[in-house]
Amino acid sequence: MGRKREIERVIPRQYSQEKVLEILMKFRAPLIVGLITIMVSTVGYMLISGVDLLKAFYMTILTVTTIGYGEMWDMSVKDRVFNLAVMTIGVGAVMGYSIAVLINIVTSGEVKKILRFRKMVSDISALKGHYIIFGFNDYVVHLLKELRYHKIPVVIVDPSDGLEEFAKEHSIKYYLKLDPTDENSLILANVQSAVGAIVATKDDYKNLAITLTVKNVVSKYNIYPFFIIGLVKREEFKDKLKLVGADYVETIPAIISKRVAILARKPPIFGERSLLEEIFFGERTYIDIEELVVQPDSPVIGKSLKELELRKRFGITVVAIKKRDGKIIYTPGGDVVIEPLDVLVIVAPKKMIDEAVKKLFKGRIVSRSAMLKRKLKERLG
Repeated sequence: MGRKREIERVIPRQYSQEKVLEILMKFRAPLIVGLITIMVSTVGYMLISGVDLLKAFYMTILTVTTIGYGEMWDMSVKDRVFNLAVMTIGVGAVMGYSIAVLINIVTSGEVKKILRFRKMVSDISALKGHYIIFGFNDYVVHLLKELRYHKIPVVIVDPSDGLEEFAKEHSIKYYLKLDPTDENSLILANVQSAVGAIVATKDDYKNLAITLTVKNVVSKYNIYPFFIIGLVKREEFKDKLKLVGADYVETIPAIISKRVAILARKPPIFGERSLLEEIFFGERTYIDIEELVVQPDSPVIGKSLKELELRKRFGITVVAIKKRDGKIIYTPGGDVVIEPLDVLVIVAPKKMIDEAVKKLFKGRIVSRSAMLKRKLKERLG
């Protein structure tokens, strides 16, 4: 692997400090009016009433701010007429104008939106091992439930106006209302610490553009391993997404059809749901289906399945073995001998797989999930 390039995050202009200053600049006009009012009033008191600078300025502030402690000196009719003018300008032009501008800023929610976005980016930057999901729709809702069940954090990136409402409705903690085809959007979603991306908008052409963008960012910054999974509506887009960098692509109709077909071939005649289907789709978390790759220096090499007594000692059942030459042995018998780089497909209680790897294989066998964890640990630290 090449050397990793340094990744620089850039806050979009609509959420930048410059935008905050732009909003605050709305106070410029009432501030100028206020300063002019204070200067004219102060000078006016000095000229009309003949008082010193400090007394004139103090009276101006009391009047303009409507504090109103009373007259600071014995005023003549002319003084009081001028004082009325100062009161009118102070309350109407200064206080009223300033409050109107403040209310406009508060009700528009611009500052709140900026602060919320910047905090969101800060929180996302602390994530590790998450998936970035592009799009929000009905099947993404179900996907989120599954990932939440398995305690996998997600960040949703989508430019739609309804994203915030969608996030609140489905208890989504991390989301960014940004253009998913902008490379900086991926960087703000902490792509360098993510496991992968799931591209699942309703527009297949948009999915194609997003996949290309993600692959470009991953390649540019040498982020490996990183998995790009695509969900498309039309079959012809499967090859297109793979061509631009997706690792795995499936159509929504195909996923539904395959699962319904399993139910049709083997309906849950013994109950409302098929136990086999629950195990196969990972809904029964006690039992797991795993792939184990036998390392060249494993102590089990040269031994038969009968000698290993996997089922007796660990409750492990070997359902298939893939040899190095690509030959697959289904439901292998006890006389099958283990060879280097054999891939064992097993069904077993989760905790027993780890125990077997430690005791029997002396750590010289690698499961798919363990390999993923190791590679991610190397990348994420």
